[in-house]
Amino acid sequence: MEISENIVRLKKFVETALALTKVKEATDEEFLRYVDSVVEDRVKKAVKDLYPEIDKRHQLEPGSGDRVTAIHYTGIDVLVSMLEKVAAGNKDSLRMYDSVHLNDPAEGNYIATNIPKEYDCEWLEKKDTSHAYIASFVTPDCREEEEKASDNLVFWRTYGEEGQGCSLSFPLSRNRLRKVLYGSDEVRYTLEILKPVLNAVKPLADIPEPSLREETRKTLARAVWNSMERFNYLYKSRAYGYEKECRLVRPRADIENEKNIRFEMRGGGNSPPHIRHYCEDKCLLTEKLLVSGSRITLGPCVSYPDDTLRCLETILRKAGLDGPAVRTSGIDYRKP
Repeated sequence: MEISENIVRLKKFVETALALTKVKEATDEEFLRYVDSVVEDRVKKAVKDLYPEIDKRHQLEPGSGDRVTAIHYTGIDVLVSMLEKVAAGNKDSLRMYDSVHLNDPAEGNYIATNIPKEYDCEWLEKKDTSHAYIASFVTPDCREEEEKASDNLVFWRTYGEEGQGCSLSFPLSRNRLRKVLYGSDEVRYTLEILKPVLNAVKPLADIPEPSLREETRKTLARAVWNSMERFNYLYKSRAYGYEKECRLVRPRADIENEKNIRFEMRGGGNSPPHIRHYCEDKCLLTEKLLVSGSRITLGPCVSYPDDTLRCLETILRKAGLDGPAVRTSGIDYRKP
């Protein structure tokens, strides 16, 4: 791998930081300030140079066109809300919800918790909790796989409100989606790409002075993980490999205006109330997704499925969205 200019510079700044510890006039505060203000910034720039190589592993395989069929499981209430807003003449979109409330408790931390011991960078395992906004999809390889993926019992139970929700199949830009990689071997491959940066900062992470080591390691770990936010949510346990998931991810740090973050209350009844937050993306606008050839599948446990189907067809017409076909699940399943 060719070493970038930013990685070469990072090594020099690390050497300068280490030299400060040998200057009698330099205080611990001056050293830590240099690491925080200078080295941290250089780590971010060096990691950014590695983005293309990391990102290449998450890109969807080239296909016959620039769009791919994406399948998303959601609640019927969410779909009705989207359609009613469009019918009323307003814009709406599929929401990118916060990662905090996702099913997998290791979301965003899988790399940090699966670093092989031979990398000798236990300091990198201390990752501060963060979050991103995510929209998740299945992208089948062919029409037959699309049929299975849009009416899948495991997906109904996990993401389709125990079969009471719906799945949406629509075209999305292939370039906007990134595939999730599964298992510790994938972590190892990515760490190999990051290795030049990790090696460059290793002398600082292993600084012998106990009074400086802990704070220095926190700063270095923060710099690496903040730089990796766009990728942290693209790694999951091999146990989830059957999903073959693709995602649209927006790190919290990429959202410059807090006005673009919206909130809604969830829960009630048997579930404790909690706040969900989300953001929106122009490529997920309802009128761009529910076009000709798209499809809505009602889950196997939807109450009054025939009436629900007719209601959705009526709302679609009111919204001027005549393209999507609406069907009911072909799976025989009863909610436990």
